[in-house]
Amino acid sequence: MSCGGCASCGSPFRGTLTYTSPAHGSWGVARMGQLLPESYQLFAGPAACGRHGALSACLQGRKDTISYLYLSEDDIVSGGYEQAIVDGAEELLAWLEKRGRTPRVMMIFVTCLDDLLGTDHEALAAELHARHPEVRFIDCHMNPITTDTKVPPAVNIRDKIYSTLDVAERKDGGVNLIGSLVPLLKDGEYYDLLARMGAVPARQITDFSTFGEFQQMARSRLNVVLAPPGVYAAERMEKKHGTPWLRALVSYDPREVTKTYRALAAALGADCPDLSGYEAACEEDFARTREVLAGQPVVLDGDAVTRPFDLARALLERGFCVKRLIVQDVVGPDAENYRWLRERCAAVEIMQPQDPQRALFRDRLPGSLCIGYNSGYITGSRHVAPADAQQGHWGYRGIAAMLEMIRAAAAAESDLKDMVKKAGLVL
Repeated sequence: MSCGGCASCGSPFRGTLTYTSPAHGSWGVARMGQLLPESYQLFAGPAACGRHGALSACLQGRKDTISYLYLSEDDIVSGGYEQAIVDGAEELLAWLEKRGRTPRVMMIFVTCLDDLLGTDHEALAAELHARHPEVRFIDCHMNPITTDTKVPPAVNIRDKIYSTLDVAERKDGGVNLIGSLVPLLKDGEYYDLLARMGAVPARQITDFSTFGEFQQMARSRLNVVLAPPGVYAAERMEKKHGTPWLRALVSYDPREVTKTYRALAAALGADCPDLSGYEAACEEDFARTREVLAGQPVVLDGDAVTRPFDLARALLERGFCVKRLIVQDVVGPDAENYRWLRERCAAVEIMQPQDPQRALFRDRLPGSLCIGYNSGYITGSRHVAPADAQQGHWGYRGIAAMLEMIRAAAAAESDLKDMVKKAGLVL
């Protein structure tokens, strides 16, 4: 998933003790899992492991579909860990049934502790399903110790969600848009372009309110992966459903977007519509935004977009003054852009947000324009574009949306504390 330390990308990023700023965070795996319609979550683990997720669920009004089973040291050392989870699930299901809220899927979340204990989750799920055949049970993992593996938590939860799709009897002309956790912007050009390529409907998990409706995604003839964490789920869906997939990651370079649409047309066996007008409009938008900034230094961070070096390159190639990137590592699909930046724009600073040096507050750039909350906090800037990796950006419309945010941030000062609160970030 990462190439931050490989020789082919230049100097490796340092491994250090971890500092976490108050503006760092993302959705959290529990929130991601709640996208699965008619599901309920049982989070089983030590109290400290569920604290951030529980507080976030309360603040964002999501607490009605998650419960916590806090396990003590006694539960673990006594050998009663698995039975405690079974008993907790039974008690929770009885409580939900009395209220007419029996879920179609129960997601049992476990923590890093479970990786060390080696729980037999298939046997546990089979035991519970035998007692409750109307409910599917899947194991999900909130285990940061797997962050540097092929299947870190954000990748694993996407796979778990789509693993509940049954094999469809027949395919239709639709495509699935996989990887994004929020719906794409409604006024984007992609819906019209996909329809003109014969890809109807374009399905996203956020389209569905029931588990039965969600099963429609199994009918689609192609999975289109919009974000790197969705690749593993698409690979597994190809094995299970025979559905091919196409990597069509978010890019802020109009030329890359054009290439993506042409690749989509080829995968669908369709003619690609003329895209020159869209590309030209994006270039005009870049020029207008560059004039608004008038040389103001730009800082962006790795929490703001899935491929920060892609965005930095798009801005640098069009004359923007990109001063600094605050990025912990380099994800594989962004490696080429990282190498380009190191070779062509070596003066651009690259620093890691989790390096304890950040806590010394020696990296202030109060006059900069920041893309992302974390960069806003570290630099002390009052001009912050509220970008995060889950904002529905894709295609030419995604580029326009980012540039709109940049212009708005340049025009007015921001209340970063209020921004972070509204974003509902979870460590």
